[in-house]
Amino acid sequence: MLQRAGAALAAILTFFTSLAQLIFTPDVIRIDFDHVVGEIRPVHGIGRMPEYVTGSEINRYFTEANMPYCRTHDIHATDIHCIFPDFSADVEDESAYCFADCDEVIASIVDAGMAPFFRFGISWSDPERMRPHLQPPADFEKWAQICAHIILHYNEGWANGFRYNIEYWEIYNEPDCQPVPAENNFWQGTPEEFYRLYDVTATYLKQKFPDLKIGGYGSCGFYALTKTNAVNTGSSSQNQYFITFFEDFLAYIAAHNTPMDFFTWHSYTTTEKNARYIDYVREKLQKAGYGETEIIVDEWNYNPTENDLIDRRYGANQTSMLLMFQNKGLDMAHYYCADDLPTSVHAGMFVRDHKPSAAYYGFWAFGQLYRLGQQADITNLRLRDDLYAVAATGEDGQALLIANVSDKKDRKLRIDAGAYAVEKCMTVNEECAWVEIPLPDVIESGSMLYITFKSSGSGG
Repeated sequence: MLQRAGAALAAILTFFTSLAQLIFTPDVIRIDFDHVVGEIRPVHGIGRMPEYVTGSEINRYFTEANMPYCRTHDIHATDIHCIFPDFSADVEDESAYCFADCDEVIASIVDAGMAPFFRFGISWSDPERMRPHLQPPADFEKWAQICAHIILHYNEGWANGFRYNIEYWEIYNEPDCQPVPAENNFWQGTPEEFYRLYDVTATYLKQKFPDLKIGGYGSCGFYALTKTNAVNTGSSSQNQYFITFFEDFLAYIAAHNTPMDFFTWHSYTTTEKNARYIDYVREKLQKAGYGETEIIVDEWNYNPTENDLIDRRYGANQTSMLLMFQNKGLDMAHYYCADDLPTSVHAGMFVRDHKPSAAYYGFWAFGQLYRLGQQADITNLRLRDDLYAVAATGEDGQALLIANVSDKKDRKLRIDAGAYAVEKCMTVNEECAWVEIPLPDVIESGSMLYITFKSSGSGG
């Protein structure tokens, strides 16, 4: 009896001691590297690459950052109508397929150490010039069979193909882009026609390839939930259409028991707003009976209007998104895009002369967490709304990545990692160079730190 009472008293004292530490030392980041809370997920994937040449010098940056996936959207060689140009041709005829250019794309992605995330459909298109390719296919079942033969080519060697074992196959991109079909850049059929195309294709592919992951549809996003956007994504009625399209899509596939291994959507806004969108998507999938479906943001870019100022704050903001995605349990994400076009509203990973930007180094640092493999517990993670952090542990060591996205405030930086001591601290300096510095007393506004640790009992 006395033993039990003593144990209970010890537990109570431990609780109040921990509570006091949180109350009176709120700026201390407390890391328990011995407490694993999950895997580091592949949220630092990309869309597009600067070039599709095996052995490319610039593409080595993706390898060094341990980037996991490259989505194939907006790479025209991967579009359905480019691979299978004559829809009236025999779907079983190898000569009806033009794989050569797409083969080069896929080979270069693999050469950079990434897995392709293959999008079936069409890249951004002029709605007038490309109208024939934006119409619903004349035969939905045949369209699904064409997709199946593309899988056979890249995974099972069909048509002098390959065995890449590509796992993720996405059906379409932004069919909800415009509510007026004739103005839509991707899909000029009705919403209901798209729902049926998804149903036919996903059902056929899942039956034929049960071990692969089939999903879609690259939603334009959920900006209407927060009323305002970081960029001009359309009128309020257009933003509401994105949500109506999504909810009607879920109702359709639920009624038809359509398979969906993952759901993809896009967002060009702030970290805080995207956190709300993740909760919304998760709730809607759960209610529709798709609670096990993976949630993937396969186009994102933190406030691309900042891209004319790719400074260290820009890098910290992009890094905060990766950290939030990890902490919110997002399954995967792809930054759009990793092309070397610094003046584009959809770029930002490279600057002049193919030089990595401040944003790249955030991806590089997260890639080191990904290599370590396991997320370690930060017991007081919610220090500030504008401070984001993820700790990782593995056989190769321990590390912490932290970003301060406050507009003006530096934050005190104190770390309690138990038996682990700080080994090295890296940051992006004012000149946007990746440098090693002594661990600072503060993490400055608009900056990030990548910190590695060693056992305090080890030498060196």
